[in-house]
Order: sequence, then structure tokens, then C-alpha cells
Amino acid sequence: MIASPQTTAPAAGSPPVSPEAGLTYRPNVDIADCGDSLVLIADIPGSSAEAIDVRFEDGVLSIDAAVLPRPAAGTTVRREYGIGGYRRSFQLGDGFDGGQIEAGYQHGVLTVRIPRLAAVQPRTIPVKAS
Repeated sequence: MIASPQTTAPAAGSPPVSPEAGLTYRPNVDIADCGDSLVLIADIPGSSAEAIDVRFEDGVLSIDAAVLPRPAAGTTVRREYGIGGYRRSFQLGDGFDGGQIEAGYQHGVLTVRIPRLAAVQPRTIPVKAS
């Protein structure tokens, strides 16, 4: 996974980011339009389901994930792997049903399903013969 590190302060009420250097990464994300919903897939390795916070407020979907430092195996001679949390947000608008959003985390991948409100879902109108 390629993620660009950003040094940002954690938002109020968000889970703690790593105590080490306060790095925050912007995870890579794929978003698919499935007609009745959007499906967002984000790479968030090293976290856990309990440490990921997904929120939908005022049309904005926010993802915050904490990653704890790895235990050191002996004395560190060189460190290239930065430990930090993940943060990303998306402006989705009002056409989504925030009460029906589902999220799952497996093997370092977060999947979020965001259903559209019934009033804005695409539909086919049958044409009747006269």
C-alpha cells in the first residue's frame, strides 16, 4: 500500500493516533457506484475493527483508524516503517441513508456500504401501451 503521510492533529472525539511521532496517513480508497449504494474500500493495514471509527455527519463520511506500535524485536538499527493512524473524509451530500451504513474490516481492508435514500435511487419506469 502506498499512503502519503500527513502530520495532523487528531480531531476531537476521534480515536488516538499512534503515540509515535503523531503520523497520520491518508489511506488509498476505491469507490464503486452500485446503483442503490456506494461501496468504499480502503486499505488500512495494522489496525483492528475496534480501533476504526466510521462516521457520517452532515453529508460527510469520515474514517479514523488507530494503529498501535509494533513490539521491537531487539535493538532497532534502522527504522523505515512509520507507525501512525489513518484519516480520510469524503463529501457525499444528502442523498444517502446514514442510518443504514454498514462497515466491515478484514485482512487490513475496510469495506463501507453507503445506501442511497429510496427517493434518490435510480429506477426504471415501465412504459405501458395505450
